[in-house]
Amino acid sequence: MSILITVIMFGIIIALHEFGHFIVAKLCDVRISEFSIGVGPAIFKKKGKETLFCIRLLPFGGFCMFESDEDAENDERAFENKKTWQKILILLAGAMMNILLGFLLVFATTCLEPGKITSTTVSNFYENAKSEQTGLKTDDKIIEVNGMRVFVDGDILYQFSKDKDGVFDMVVLRDGEKVKLEGVTFDLIADESGNSSMVIDFTVYGKDKTFVSICERTVNQTIYISRIVILSLVDLISGEYSVRDLSGPVGVVSVIGSAISPQQAFINNVITVLTISSLITVNVGIFNLIPFPALDGGKIVFRIIEVIIKKKIKPEIEGTISAIGMFLLFGLMIFTTLNDILKLFGK
Repeated sequence: MSILITVIMFGIIIALHEFGHFIVAKLCDVRISEFSIGVGPAIFKKKGKETLFCIRLLPFGGFCMFESDEDAENDERAFENKKTWQKILILLAGAMMNILLGFLLVFATTCLEPGKITSTTVSNFYENAKSEQTGLKTDDKIIEVNGMRVFVDGDILYQFSKDKDGVFDMVVLRDGEKVKLEGVTFDLIADESGNSSMVIDFTVYGKDKTFVSICERTVNQTIYISRIVILSLVDLISGEYSVRDLSGPVGVVSVIGSAISPQQAFINNVITVLTISSLITVNVGIFNLIPFPALDGGKIVFRIIEVIIKKKIKPEIEGTISAIGMFLLFGLMIFTTLNDILKLFGK
């Protein structure tokens, strides 16, 4: 079941990503020679008016192929002959479709989750709460933690999880005015291994679900997910996380397998899958915008360079650089897959 869910999940995410490229290319009157979901041998083909539609064996990929460079020279509908802003829009469309899907999944999850919507406003403190003693008060709306703007409760938890001393600078909204709090402190508890964890000693209010509050939560939660993805990439590049912390499809199967259970209510399993899917689709969208060869972000960089130098980059040069990027990406995919398998065996 976990494998089936993962295959369907990635299939939908990739299909919508490529459909984003496809629909904007059509709007810009670009000729598309092939639209494929998946990679590897084709298991289904259907020829449209001018586009070959394919479903390929492996669902973890896809492409929207424009007319080849050899045929593009005298064709005004060729991608290469379109205006720069049109080409950039087409390249951006895949990632934007992923983020839109993430938004819709978060909206669905928010509607399905039982209870009220969690806010960022303090409602109560536990007995002898250190944070209350060091400045935080009931009805304070937390809007900033250690310099990071807070949109949802997840932003607060993210900053808490990264902290090592349990001391924070906060900005809160108190009686309609912004108040800066320095040195808000939380107790730390050490486990048997000597690792310390922070005690969150307050609760927050819940908001009643209305169309407006659900939409507000959806927007803020989508921003939260997007920011976490970007910050995680920055942490990976800076060395705070190891490449061994990366996961691919095999890791997703493992996560889903441990998160869903026949013993849980069906709706809880649905919420879990939707939550994981929203994180992955936003991740795919943002990852594709990284300015790396073979990714959409890298192709956008080439288009910007062409504007700066006022001439087209030779196709063979761009093709070679993109091929190297694709080779490195396949290497990363193989590494993450092997890494996921080793994790399954506790290594």
